[in-house]
Amino acid sequence: MRISSYRFTTKGKKKVSNLDFIHFQELKDGWLGIVCDGVGDGSENQNPAKLCSEKLVELFEQIPEKDPLEMLKVVIDETNKYFNNLNQNNAFEKKLASTLVILYLTNHSAYWGHIGDSRLYKLKNGRLNILTKDHSVIQQLIDKGFLTLKEALLHSGTNVIGRAIGEKVNVVVDVSKINLQPFDKNRFLLCTDGVTQILSDSEIEKCLQYFTVEECAECLKSLIDKYDVPDDASFIIVDAY
Repeated sequence: MRISSYRFTTKGKKKVSNLDFIHFQELKDGWLGIVCDGVGDGSENQNPAKLCSEKLVELFEQIPEKDPLEMLKVVIDETNKYFNNLNQNNAFEKKLASTLVILYLTNHSAYWGHIGDSRLYKLKNGRLNILTKDHSVIQQLIDKGFLTLKEALLHSGTNVIGRAIGEKVNVVVDVSKINLQPFDKNRFLLCTDGVTQILSDSEIEKCLQYFTVEECAECLKSLIDKYDVPDDASFIIVDAY
């Protein structure tokens, strides 16, 4: 499987420091991408998103080979325990918490896990598909029929999340997988809510329809700059052949 990827992160106009963190790397048997968004205030020297990503990578490399979905559950659960330990021991001034979305590509399959409102999209036949569901107050209201999708976009509580690494002793993580056709071009987008709060699905879809990941990234970056994004905005685009 051949991989082409591009990453980007920028500090929000209303933020003191960038509390997003993104990482990807080639593995001996595939590719790993991680996007995390630190919850609350903080500094780059005390960035929960960076700690979350680094711990995930460390655990991913240590755990013996097993079913990829089970492996994702284990590394995320262990990362949550690590955060809880830091918080209980008051290792940092403020409670540490982070959203995350992690994508593992191997053997013509895509495996992912997520907590919070960072998202994973896939472009299929030129159409955008969201593979994750936000763990947020707004999504709960939508699921229960109290808000329509249009109303949700205007709601003041769009950034209130219901789950995050480090928030509780036990964390519920969503994991899933899809099989990739070996001769198809599979394009994925991992991103924080700093992107999805300002860009519509149609705008994201249009950008992802460009031929190369570099062209897609330039399209997204120009829109982020145009809208003067208030929150940190980060994304990874990856093509798998």
